[in-house]
Amino acid sequence: MRIAIATVGTTGDVRPFATLARRLVERRHDVTAISWPVHRAALGQAGVRVEVAGPHADPARIAAVAADAARRGPLEQVAVLRDFHLADGESHYRRLLELLPGHDLVLLHGIHALAHAAVLDLRLRWATAVFDPVLLPTASAPPPGMPNLGPGNRLLWRMLDRMLARTGRPVDELLQRAGSAQRGLPLFRARSPSLHLVACSPAIMRVPPDLPPGTHVTGAWLDRSPAPELPPELEAFLADGAPPVAMTFGSMAGTAEAGLDAAVEAVLRSGRRVVLQGALGAPSPSLLRIGPVDHRSLFPRTSLVVHHGGAGTTHAVVAAAVPSVVVAHVGDQRYWADRLHRLGVAPAPLLARGLTADALVQAVLAAAADPTMRDAAGALAEKVRSEDGVAVTTSLIERLA
Repeated sequence: MRIAIATVGTTGDVRPFATLARRLVERRHDVTAISWPVHRAALGQAGVRVEVAGPHADPARIAAVAADAARRGPLEQVAVLRDFHLADGESHYRRLLELLPGHDLVLLHGIHALAHAAVLDLRLRWATAVFDPVLLPTASAPPPGMPNLGPGNRLLWRMLDRMLARTGRPVDELLQRAGSAQRGLPLFRARSPSLHLVACSPAIMRVPPDLPPGTHVTGAWLDRSPAPELPPELEAFLADGAPPVAMTFGSMAGTAEAGLDAAVEAVLRSGRRVVLQGALGAPSPSLLRIGPVDHRSLFPRTSLVVHHGGAGTTHAVVAAAVPSVVVAHVGDQRYWADRLHRLGVAPAPLLARGLTADALVQAVLAAAADPTMRDAAGALAEKVRSEDGVAVTTSLIERLA
């Protein structure tokens, strides 16, 4: 089967698709992966044809947009992210029209509004995938931040749709200029009626009992290939003392406030060692700054991980069987922070906006000193590792074909 994968966003929105593409190639499918130029390397692997479409956004630009969004309210966040995703939108859409024909199935990220329009205009068979369950309209749960009204939750979802529709007008205008017939598509919420994949662990998320038709919770798309070795400097640091605290904010790195810098120093003063992905913190023998590394190799060697609560990082920390301290920034990160807290593997969530060094240090020390939290992390890791979301997804895709 000829399958096109179309994705955009941060690294966490791309790497799971690369893992799935590898499995599809192993199953003898012909796979084309399409994303922004910055993600070419992440998607590139044997047997996968990689094509680029969209803006030339580098990691620094992505982090800057995340920083801007984190300072705003929910609807303003949507507008900031919308404008970023629509950069070079007309040429991006037309490039998709060139690349997608000839495929038996297009699997697109649910946040990819331009690919959503393209598959409808081209009348292709399509499926969708998302990495968070936050915007699944069900009667069993209200939209995030709204009260639970039971059967009235569907009314709340309709109210949310009307609110978000106002932010979608620039998408309609762009598609009209580009020659698309589509109008009123749900912004960042594409959902195929045939197959909508929620690539999350049912052991972590709360699975609604009334999922929409065609929607499947597959389990996380964890990469089960051998993890690479760590850089020698990092390996030496890990071997030279007690397991450190890892601090990483992924694509949210640009949102770091002054309080985080002071928090790093306070954690060091508490006697903890720190591995930090980023430029925070004054030089110290107990602090090692690192660049990008495979979290599968690093996280199991740490005592706990301070992170932003992105879906990919959340699942990686859980699979590593270590506790979390979550500093949520935007979008679904508050959801994951809350879920980890409710599952007993993280203290109460913190928010990046207004974060103080004292609050972060207290959370780190509380998590590090709580043996029940580490026990809970180990038990949860066993459940998540037992899932094979990629195999489930591959079976569903083949069944759809």
